Amino acid sequence: MEGGRGDEPILLVHGYGDTGAMPWWRTLERRFADRGYPNDAVETLSLGVPGLTLDSPRRYASRIGDRVEALRDRYDSRVDVVAHSMGGLGARWYVERGGGAAFVDDLVTLGTPHQGTTLAYTQPTPGGRAMTPDSEFLETLNDRRPPRSVTYTAVGSDGDRLVTADRAVLPFDGRNVTNVRIRGPGHMELVSDAAVFSEYANAL
Repeated sequence: MEGGRGDEPILLVHGYGDTGAMPWWRTLERRFADRGYPNDAVETLSLGVPGLTLDSPRRYASRIGDRVEALRDRYDSRVDVVAHSMGGLGARWYVERGGGAAFVDDLVTLGTPHQGTTLAYTQPTPGGRAMTPDSEFLETLNDRRPPRSVTYTAVGSDGDRLVTADRAVLPFDGRNVTNVRIRGPGHMELVSDAAVFSEYANAL
């Protein structure tokens, strides 16, 4: 694929307890297909089986990176990443701490707890502990500005009861950082909702 807006391959990354095999990811894939993306240029990563993808986003970051770099090699292009919930934290770790800024062009996060979520205190798993507002993981991730070479779009919803809109905001200002707050969709609906898609699709 040629470089330029809308021409990079897309990697879709699910979040905590989810998997890329769920139907909402097929809906999102179809939305990209409707915009003219070839089917083989949009890939959905599955990090495990439903209900068991509970590991730390720091560990999942390497698997995200492996898939990004495979897409980069296949298309000789940087890659756009659209990540939901904890998947956005794994993607950020890869981009900001794992050398991924050289391979990722745009990073879109949907309902990602960039500033943690109090619900995570009820989840005694590596992923749950990483998403608490006072976690060492988030403190490390947020202690420096993101690379300027990557464009960030963070989408949060007033209807999200798992990761509230104020917690889905990136804690940075900059020309390459856009926080979008919308009304309506719940946490899982952020993946497939048409209005949410329209908020970020033109930025890719």
